[in-house]
Amino acid sequence: FALIQLVFTVPVLISGRNFFINGMKNLIKRHPNMDSLVMIGTTTAFLYSLYNTFTIVQGNAHGAHNLYYESAAVVVALVLLGKFLEENSKNSAKKAINSLVSMIPNTAILLKDGQEVEVPAKQVRVKNIVLVKPGTRIPVDGTVLSGQASVDESMLTGESIPVEKQAGDALIGGSMNYNGAMEMEVTHTGGDTTLSKIIKMIEDAQGKKAPISKLADKVAGYFVPAVMGIALVAALLWWILGGKELSFVLTIFVAVLVIACPCALGLATP
Repeated sequence: FALIQLVFTVPVLISGRNFFINGMKNLIKRHPNMDSLVMIGTTTAFLYSLYNTFTIVQGNAHGAHNLYYESAAVVVALVLLGKFLEENSKNSAKKAINSLVSMIPNTAILLKDGQEVEVPAKQVRVKNIVLVKPGTRIPVDGTVLSGQASVDESMLTGESIPVEKQAGDALIGGSMNYNGAMEMEVTHTGGDTTLSKIIKMIEDAQGKKAPISKLADKVAGYFVPAVMGIALVAALLWWILGGKELSFVLTIFVAVLVIACPCALGLATP
């Protein structure tokens, strides 16, 4: 029974090895975080269970009541689930970025001395005059100089009904011109366009920690030493005042650390 639990727990702990590596690094630097909490709780539970497995092999059947393999496995599994959901969220954001990038045309039609010249969109400059033909995407942000058209701006607004554009109206790069040709004066190019700013905002958001994650790590900085202190004091009090044997004292110590491991916070925060 004990060995079967051990065999099933080890692969789970190996899957969550990054928690132990990062948790130990932060503990050594004296900046414990969520990973440190997971590492301390699960490592203590696993090592104590391993010790009890050894006593069972020696003939102590009561050691089966002091196995915490499932605690170690479930805590790591829950936090891994949280990380998995977080990665899924990031991947969705990456897909959204790629979708936005695909809406930006590679070329634009410049009007120079009454002539139409097709150039790469990145060569377009502010104040240039660009011709937007029906059925094409608007290459950059600008203002309508002449012409009328129905423009689909759903990629920005979510509104599926096309917007009627005429002289003086603003045009957003990446939106689709359904009908009618327009001449537009370029107002923003490159990283200054609305679409580019949205893409940059999404990328920046991905690279930053959420405020709740920062708060969790800050709390962990105080929580880890406090929990270890409480576990130690609880174990010593039972040993000195209760006159209990070492195995019982260890059970108290492990119980406090395992229960204190905030797997709910580890799952909810990501």
